[in-house]
Amino acid sequence: MFVKNLKTDITWAVTEEHGARLLRTDEFEEVEAPKPKRAPAKKSESDESEK
Repeated sequence: MFVKNLKTDITWAVTEEHGARLLRTDEFEEVEAPKPKRAPAKKSESDESEK
């Protein structure tokens, strides 16, 4: 499960048991799995110079 710390805005992946404990406080809320941030693959300059 995923929980978000409302003070720091950081999302954590935690076990169900740990998440249940965290959700008892006002500092966390359960959230959906975050979408992975995918950056386009870039060729480094060293790759180009080896050709």
